[in-house]
Amino acid sequence: MCGIAGYIGERENTSEILFNMLKHLEYRGYDSAGIACISDDVICISKDKGKISELEDKIHSDVVSDIGIAHTRWATHGQPSHVNAHPHTDCEEKFCVVHNGIIENHAELRDELEKKGHKFTSSTDTEVIPHLIEDFYEGDFEQAFVSAVKRLRGSFALVAVSLRDGDRILAARKESPLIIGLGDGENFIASDTPAVIHHTRNIIILDDFNYAVVLRDSVVVKDFQSGECVKKEVHRIDWDVKQAEKEGFEHFMLKEIFEEPQAVRNALKAQKDVEGIASKLAGYGRIYFVACGTAYYAALAAKYLLERFGIPSEAVLGSEFRYSTINSIDKDCAVIAVSQSGETADTLVCAKECKKKGAYLTGIVNVVGSSLTRVVDDNIHIYAGPEIAVASTKAYIGQVTSLIMLSLFIAREMNKIGEEYLREMLDNIHSVPGKMGEVLAGVDEIKKLAGEYSGKEIFFYIGRRQNYPTALEGALKIKEISYVHAEAYPAGELKHGPLALLEDGVPVIAIMPNDELLEKMESNVAEAEARNAIVLRVSEDGDFRVPVVDPLLSPLLYITPLHLFAYYISLRRGLDPDKPRNLAKSVTVE
Repeated sequence: MCGIAGYIGERENTSEILFNMLKHLEYRGYDSAGIACISDDVICISKDKGKISELEDKIHSDVVSDIGIAHTRWATHGQPSHVNAHPHTDCEEKFCVVHNGIIENHAELRDELEKKGHKFTSSTDTEVIPHLIEDFYEGDFEQAFVSAVKRLRGSFALVAVSLRDGDRILAARKESPLIIGLGDGENFIASDTPAVIHHTRNIIILDDFNYAVVLRDSVVVKDFQSGECVKKEVHRIDWDVKQAEKEGFEHFMLKEIFEEPQAVRNALKAQKDVEGIASKLAGYGRIYFVACGTAYYAALAAKYLLERFGIPSEAVLGSEFRYSTINSIDKDCAVIAVSQSGETADTLVCAKECKKKGAYLTGIVNVVGSSLTRVVDDNIHIYAGPEIAVASTKAYIGQVTSLIMLSLFIAREMNKIGEEYLREMLDNIHSVPGKMGEVLAGVDEIKKLAGEYSGKEIFFYIGRRQNYPTALEGALKIKEISYVHAEAYPAGELKHGPLALLEDGVPVIAIMPNDELLEKMESNVAEAEARNAIVLRVSEDGDFRVPVVDPLLSPLLYITPLHLFAYYISLRRGLDPDKPRNLAKSVTVE
């Protein structure tokens, strides 16, 4: 969801600092952006709709200021427009706010404030916040801010400045991520680490119900319910700054696809943690996976793998789990929550509800210190590094790698496989990065295929067993960044309805590892070809050629060419694959 930035310090080029911070947060929202700086007892606001790269001349002003806040928006309430862009102010423009999340009682609050004479200019839920602060203000900015925050229902990360007290920034968090970067004589506020890494590696992560008073040389964190001070751990960001840069690639997505071999290696670093957690999971009679989007497909692949070993499990979408599966959760259950960001709202809420039910919780997470990591009992970090493109690629690979390892160790603990087979499979996983490198070396052939099929408006993806999730992931990627209609099906389901949609020239991408179901896949392909569909095979000798790999590991290797295919289809259609319309990287609202 939306990106938030804030700066207070000794430098007087705050607008430039904030603009550059927003550039590193644009994956969180890019339909509008704005900056507010305090200068000469005035809040100077520049904002408009559009991507940040399109707005530099409009919002990158030369205002002399040492304090300000900024925002890049992913619209929820109110369409993208100049008026709806953040920051928002009160009636007298004395208080200014940026916000990520959803204020569920905004209509009620707006009605209440309008009856008191407050005038609103936008259709956003956010605008009620500065008006609430104005309404509560009696000479103390902090007290008015906290009083306003207590009136809000829903999720929020919000940051505010005031002409009444221009030497501080106030920030609060409930269910939406917010961090504070600690500098020397200056401090930074952001919704994610890429915004601050160029300035500092030391961060404080706000928890739910925290609010912070941020000055140039100090940060005080309190609980906005009790008012008590909260002692916060300072985290050190240890990844290379270059990981958040394109490093010569045209887009972050292409760079991250080429980082997929390293994503496997990085996930393997957690093998010892995986083994220990597997020994705990093996003691539970029921194992559930909960995740959303791409992470759900990784979880679904793990469900199929556990079932191959005779271990029952279930994978459920977070948005459904909370309202159905949660009723079946108790202390005899283990729940594995999968999330790249560790901030995915639906997954996070499910984890919290499972915790209340007494279930054992494991997180498969990329972002160290994220909200999910602080809810679960144990964590498996995939160590993929920052993933900037909205469409997840290398993080998916990291998740699948970790989940395959976890499934193997659980199977060993439950005596479903032997030690020799386990070691053989682990050796095979170590060979996958080299095989991915072979796929990436054949990028020109994939470009050629993309050129041939970029004009198609419908694609079908089919796979069986653990490669049905591969089909889902391949279809999702081409939908996300190319805006074509793509459907994924278990291959055996074609004859139960979808064949009616196949006709001359419709591409069907068939994921065909060399396993015991290959003959059945060939029959499904024949069904499609009999309807004059164009079948593109992902196989050892197919249109998308992949090296020989153990079929159990095919979900790791077979998705790489499909990620590339979606990327180059998007380019051929003249689109920006890093910033697909209507989408944001981390979905922190329901």
